[in-house]
Amino acid sequence: MRRRWLGPTLAGVLAIAVGAGIWQSGVLLRQDEAERAQQRQAAEQQARQIRLVGLIGSEKAEFFADARVRAALARHGLEVTAEKAGSRAMAAQLDPARHDFAFPAGEPAAVELRARARAAGVSGGETTPFYTPIVIASWQPIAAILEANGLARREGEHWFLTDLPQLIALMNRGTRWSELKDSAAFPTRKAVLVGSTDLSSSNSAAMYLSLLSYVANGDAVVQGPEQVQRVLPAVAGLFRRQGFQQGSSQEPFQDYLALGMGKAPLLVAYESQLVEFWLRHPQRRAEAAQVMLYPRPTVYSKHVLVPFSDKGRRLAAALEGDAALRTLAHEFGLRTGGEERGPATWARQGVQVPETLVDVVDPPDPRWLEALITAIETPP
Repeated sequence: MRRRWLGPTLAGVLAIAVGAGIWQSGVLLRQDEAERAQQRQAAEQQARQIRLVGLIGSEKAEFFADARVRAALARHGLEVTAEKAGSRAMAAQLDPARHDFAFPAGEPAAVELRARARAAGVSGGETTPFYTPIVIASWQPIAAILEANGLARREGEHWFLTDLPQLIALMNRGTRWSELKDSAAFPTRKAVLVGSTDLSSSNSAAMYLSLLSYVANGDAVVQGPEQVQRVLPAVAGLFRRQGFQQGSSQEPFQDYLALGMGKAPLLVAYESQLVEFWLRHPQRRAEAAQVMLYPRPTVYSKHVLVPFSDKGRRLAAALEGDAALRTLAHEFGLRTGGEERGPATWARQGVQVPETLVDVVDPPDPRWLEALITAIETPP
């Protein structure tokens, strides 16, 4: 009797086990098929991606390398290979047969690229999705010295306004840091001088020259060869006395962060560089070591994308119209158009900058800016 009861029970258990195994196999098979379908879909999407190559200013290299940016561009069917170049050297490096776009910092750098695009039979689709003001990257002890001498005024936890005409006059007199009042925090005989990049290749240096020439020209944009010659004595030495200058904005900024105020007490930079650094390194921001000096007046550096193909136009449209890409640009310290332009986003993360800047000037016409640069780089 006991054996008869055990027999059917064992058979039932075996049947259930076999059924469960078949069910499990079916589940695994369906999962495997789903994974293969996803892989096929990803491969098909990859095959449909439009691959394009372009030149970018070094300050945007991390933006284009970011996985989230690449994913957002992929949703537009774009796979971008970005090659770094100094913004002002970009036109010389451009190969219209190979490059689909050029994306320099600065309107003057874009002028020659537009001419190259027209010569290649390409026009339209240009956009300016990002912009950032020129600032002077400095340090709390340095800013305190400038403030004690009437050259700067604190406006926020990490930023000051600085009187550019007074600073230019001080530098042209050859004043040394040790000669300034309350300069014990920076006891050096070095001359007060703002460092910059190489004028021949870098937009940030050209924008700095635009500001210097505006002040030297009696608060007026330089126009014509006579005014070029008039301002030259006041601006040339501020570049020639610097010594070695690097070709793009990223390298000296990395030196500024790594080597401290002894190497770079005052450095021409983009607001975006410091904002991005503070967003990524809140502890360093909390230490309140680095500060931004907004010169009065200042100038905006516009990031202009110039297409050289239909693929370049598609990238321009994506950067201009995709709100997700604009939001990502804010994480890299770049201001944008749209309802959210950057400063409000940064403020929510503890980085305070001026929402708007009022004392802003335009750079000279590229002809006169180039004339100034050529004259400065020509040995006296």
